[in-house]
Amino acid sequence: MKKFLLTSLFMAGMSLSTFAGEGAGNGGGVWVCQNQDQLKTIRWARLVDLYEAEKEFLLSMKSFGERNFQEIVDVQKIRLFSIDKDLYEGLIPHFEDVEASIREVDVDLEVIEDSLYRVRPPVRACAKGDINYIQLANYTNYGAVLINQYLFNNPGLPEVDKAALIFHEAIYAYLRDRYGDTDSVRTREIVGYIFSDLKNVEVSEKIEEALGHVRGTASGMEFVTIPAGSFMMGSPGYERGRHSDEEQRRVRITYDYEMMTTEVTQAMYFEVMGKNPSRFKEKEHCPQSFESRISHTTGKYETLCPNNPVEQVLFNDVQNYISQLNAKTGMNYRLPTEAEWEYAARAGTQTAYSFGDNALFLGEYAIYWGNSGQRSHPVGPMRNYANSPNGNGLYDMHGNVSEYTLDWYAESLSGGVDPVGLSYGAYRTLRGGSWALDARYLRSAERWKYTPSYGSTAVGFRLVRTLH
Repeated sequence: MKKFLLTSLFMAGMSLSTFAGEGAGNGGGVWVCQNQDQLKTIRWARLVDLYEAEKEFLLSMKSFGERNFQEIVDVQKIRLFSIDKDLYEGLIPHFEDVEASIREVDVDLEVIEDSLYRVRPPVRACAKGDINYIQLANYTNYGAVLINQYLFNNPGLPEVDKAALIFHEAIYAYLRDRYGDTDSVRTREIVGYIFSDLKNVEVSEKIEEALGHVRGTASGMEFVTIPAGSFMMGSPGYERGRHSDEEQRRVRITYDYEMMTTEVTQAMYFEVMGKNPSRFKEKEHCPQSFESRISHTTGKYETLCPNNPVEQVLFNDVQNYISQLNAKTGMNYRLPTEAEWEYAARAGTQTAYSFGDNALFLGEYAIYWGNSGQRSHPVGPMRNYANSPNGNGLYDMHGNVSEYTLDWYAESLSGGVDPVGLSYGAYRTLRGGSWALDARYLRSAERWKYTPSYGSTAVGFRLVRTLH
């Protein structure tokens, strides 16, 4: 059994503030019942992770009998391997770092404000005493894990809570490095599930929900391959509703790429960013699917119409989302170019819409002014109306929300081989039309110039995934 390096540090001339101030990072905390004596002796203590699991999430904790915390850690590592092999393997180096970096210190540690106080023990749980939050460990920015020696070795702190602390530090380091977490909200939730008596399959589902992704892609995202090929971009002169910036150009795309079958939903955006900028996110907008979730970035509740497209996102917000998604999944997601978008939308057609020229059939494919009720709706496969895909299996290429492309807007289309448009400009190009527009603005060739620093309830996006 691997032993933890638990060494006391008594350094001459080193004051309390040395440990409590500079270098203190995120860490684990405990609720403590302290007697009202001069030394504030400890009656009992509980790691916040396990207290929240029991009191907030109403979970029962697994029993470990007389095992010490090192033995419990080893048992729980084996359990985690059975629950989620990928997560276990991702945590291995972080467990090693934590176990090699633990330092017991005979000082008080700085309290980290970390969305700690959603629930706290009631006064009656510590009769004739005081309930206090005390920092048990701090993960410093120079690599050490400082542990409050007196509290860690106090008989009032259960061995299982000590073991859960080790998991907390390793999981937080993993989420911080891979997912950019800046607090331990998700860490505490995951630790609680791992130490609960839920069945392994239930813990696996809970962890997956907390992480908010399926490895390799974001939760719920589906892609189809768009094969290389040529097409006429833009619209012919006789097309009804045509604009001058749609003059046709021959385009050849020399590579296959994958395009998302739907627009990015509020749930997909929230899972990565921990926020939901959308206007249409209240129960009145989606009474059947409405949700309220705790953000992993703020610890606060956010409302979602999870299956509706995210909207009111600025272009830079989209780029930030894509950067974080790529970092989390190891994939190469991006926005489509104008040429990629129109090529995928047409699906081999040269008509005004992917289904032909007759706008009377638009209600079978699109959410637009004629059927929207002046709001967005769930993305195509998540609704049972106006949900026919185009020939490539893509939904909402006409309507619901207009979609950002990667290109700056130009007054004329770029043709040729793999065109990418201008390298700079004042406006980004939107495609696809929206719930707020009538039929003529939902054509495959329709283009909009859009200020990227402005958010609209009618603007969202979908992704492509590069294969070359």
